[in-house]
Amino acid sequence: MFLPKGYGEVITAMLIWGSVGVFVRIADQPAATIVFVRVFTAFLVLALFALLRKQPFSLAGYGPLAVLSGIFIAANWLFFFKSIQTTTIGNAVLTYYMAPVLAMLWARLFLKERLERRIFQALPLAGAGIFLMTSEYNFSLSSNDFIGILFGLAGAFFYSFVVVMAKYMSGITPRNLVMVQMGISSLFFLPFVILNPPTLTLLSTSAMLTMGVVHSALALSIYFSSLQKIKIQHASILSYIDPVSALLYAYLIFNETPGLYTLLGGACILLASWLVIRR
Repeated sequence: MFLPKGYGEVITAMLIWGSVGVFVRIADQPAATIVFVRVFTAFLVLALFALLRKQPFSLAGYGPLAVLSGIFIAANWLFFFKSIQTTTIGNAVLTYYMAPVLAMLWARLFLKERLERRIFQALPLAGAGIFLMTSEYNFSLSSNDFIGILFGLAGAFFYSFVVVMAKYMSGITPRNLVMVQMGISSLFFLPFVILNPPTLTLLSTSAMLTMGVVHSALALSIYFSSLQKIKIQHASILSYIDPVSALLYAYLIFNETPGLYTLLGGACILLASWLVIRR
């Protein structure tokens, strides 16, 4: 089936981001170190690319908002990692994947994006899929878990606003926007690395550099480019392809066999995605 313009870009970005867990495991470094190397590498690559191509740098009058989006994307990563470290993976993932729902809400409030009928069909399916996929993990509401859930919701809150801000700043080229965000995020995470200097190996460094070039510079540029072509509600539903692809990579590379509920959840998400992209 031929994908309408923009949808293929979202799916490509999600398939790239689904492999993040593989590289995080290979890197085997503290979360702050991984994020810093990732975003700083992305910033350097995009800046070098712009210089070599002699591309003009312009934020089209959105400078303060672009900087704010960089702060928000850094806060999103910080809170998501804190959530994983504080509560169960099930709690962390389920709360963090409220981000697409929040993004649709902000798009309706701030961008006046009217929800389509097919979204009301796809969203419950995607939500059920995430619930099934995380149901094999232990859930808890102890004091630590409650704090972890709040961290996950905070990460979802910040990321959902990044999506809406990127859509609003359509006058900026995706590469310029990502370069600003990665530069701001680098400054945000630099103190964490200075206070806790990492011990790097060739393998860990290679994994983090790959995340910087592929998962940040490339995938974010592709994703923000797609937001200029399609509605946030469509991109939000398709973002649930990310955890489905993560399961596939885990199976292919680490031989981690998903359980029945995980497979059923993945099927629900793929069906929801089909409902969004079908004509």
